[in-house]
Amino acid sequence: MEVSDPVTTSAACQLFEANIDDCLEISRCFKDLSAITEWGGEGFVFPVQQQQFLLQLHRPDTSSYLLKQQAATIGFGQICQRFGKHHLARLLVLPEARGNNLSYALLLSLICRALQQNSKLDFSLFVFRHNTVALHCYQQLGFKITAQPGPEHPGLYFMQLSCDDARQLLTSRGWHFQLTAAFVSCQPQETHNADLD
Repeated sequence: MEVSDPVTTSAACQLFEANIDDCLEISRCFKDLSAITEWGGEGFVFPVQQQQFLLQLHRPDTSSYLLKQQAATIGFGQICQRFGKHHLARLLVLPEARGNNLSYALLLSLICRALQQNSKLDFSLFVFRHNTVALHCYQQLGFKITAQPGPEHPGLYFMQLSCDDARQLLTSRGWHFQLTAAFVSCQPQETHNADLD
């Protein structure tokens, strides 16, 4: 999978709803069972079996999105309706695109789309406790560690962000958004120094 050069935080990114071919493209990012399990959770197999991958990915009340920059795929994420919240899941910045703070663009674009769908729901996500880079990213955006819903998963943190804080985030981080039925366009208006990928 190729990423146009250069991948940069300064160029606009677009978030599109992912189709089957997009999801299969993402499936080729994973080099072993550990990588795909850490990204997607239990139930995935390696080597990837296309039909099983798609069935595991497409759950009820779940929408999949692809982040592109200059026509190149750079990220993936899902918005699920779980726990009475917009639950963000299976978040991924492709290895070739990391190191450019594009996690901001992915997360903010997903938040923008989710608020357009329902502006009253808070946000949640799970993160592995050992994934300190992702944990730092979510904390930078205002997510807070809270008690897990249901049975405790000792290797995970459950994090939440209120819808009010999410709306403020979209207007206070120096990003410009264009929201249409087909896509969310996200472009930074200032430089961010935090290493979020």
